[in-house]
Amino acid sequence: MKKYDVIVVGAGIAGLGAASLLSKKGHSVLLLEREEILGGRSTSFEFRGYLVDVGLHAIASLSSSGIGQLLKETGAEFEQVPIKPSLMHFDLESRSYLRATGPERFGQKLYQDFKDLVRAVARMDREEIDTYHEISAQSWIMDNFGNPGLIEFFKKITGFSGQPMDKVSAGAFLETLNDAVTSEATICYPAKGGIRALPDSLEKVILDNQGEIITGISAKKLLFSNNRTIGVTARISRPSYIAEMDFFAPTVVYTAPLITLPRLLPKDKLPEAMTLKLERIRSAEYYYNGIVIGAKSSLMDGFSGQFFQWTFDRPGMDWHGIVTVPTYADSGLAPPDRHLLFIDCHGPMAQGRPDLAKARQEELIVLSREIWPDFDRQIDWIQKLIYPTILPLAQLELTGPHRPGFHVPEVSGLYLAGDATYLTGSGIGSATKSALKCVEEIENRINS
Repeated sequence: MKKYDVIVVGAGIAGLGAASLLSKKGHSVLLLEREEILGGRSTSFEFRGYLVDVGLHAIASLSSSGIGQLLKETGAEFEQVPIKPSLMHFDLESRSYLRATGPERFGQKLYQDFKDLVRAVARMDREEIDTYHEISAQSWIMDNFGNPGLIEFFKKITGFSGQPMDKVSAGAFLETLNDAVTSEATICYPAKGGIRALPDSLEKVILDNQGEIITGISAKKLLFSNNRTIGVTARISRPSYIAEMDFFAPTVVYTAPLITLPRLLPKDKLPEAMTLKLERIRSAEYYYNGIVIGAKSSLMDGFSGQFFQWTFDRPGMDWHGIVTVPTYADSGLAPPDRHLLFIDCHGPMAQGRPDLAKARQEELIVLSREIWPDFDRQIDWIQKLIYPTILPLAQLELTGPHRPGFHVPEVSGLYLAGDATYLTGSGIGSATKSALKCVEEIENRINS
């Protein structure tokens, strides 16, 4: 059986990032993915002449999310369109657009406090930010600015699935905000091909550097010699056969969902910090839900502006809607004279509540009819979506550089990557940064 330097399990952005970095650095790499396609939550599929993203509709800025560094180090070719303005707000009463963070929406006093906070965060470096994982974002805001209005303000404009600021780690919040305010553009979108363009570019790097990729194969257990990882047993299923195969390497990078790790790793090899983190993740599963729409371009006629992404809400709502129109960045995502729209419900929603998900999807449709009075006549099709997210898990006791870090101390040669190992407000940014940090640890071990 052929031996490799590194086996990477899981081909989401973290796995593709780690595999492309390691192969570019000259290591022989095998990437295993249980699905038939690469990219995890960062991929796209064709539907009725449209190219529809799965899970993601925009990506974090090149200059702050780690994506720029990943592309530079791997040499991957990936062109993005900066989105400016990054986010607007549509007022349902006046039927006009406002700046998402402007004084017109929140008032001059709150806006001034927001600007003061932004200036303070912009001066922070990562070392200082990493000292704030022990307190909540709400505590940090109140301790430094004393304005409770800022709590609601950030709930409406930041990620974390609308998670309350008293649940979010101040370190994760500050890193997310620091990324945004020091970026050339807060968000970007692929210039061509939808989100799938990013995994496609990383796949090319792996293959160009003699790396190997197998899809449709599931990791079943890790192979050990004493306390050292020596490989992976995986099951491959095809119409004509099912087989278990052993693959050998002194280094394994596990990037599949972290809660699946105990299936492959003996319990006595899971450190306490890891066990506690997995328990928190299992007890706090969340999902986003919304609708995706194929519409005639004339749906947008009469609007005062054309924006890539904007929010809407009403007083009393504990969630808000986000409209993303990726065809403003890449018209090739839809047939001629058509737009692709995602309208998501942005707010905490535990899994196991299909009744609530369905109710909110229906509310989104009702609100869409209010936004566009001729909505039903202008759309080609509408589909309801539910997709998992772990962004709310950027919480106290879960985030920070060593919770649990990018390796398992009890098992030499086993490393971890994925957005559950590095949590900020951007899922794709978290996954990318985790790959960079994980590979850095591997290289330090090899060179020491």
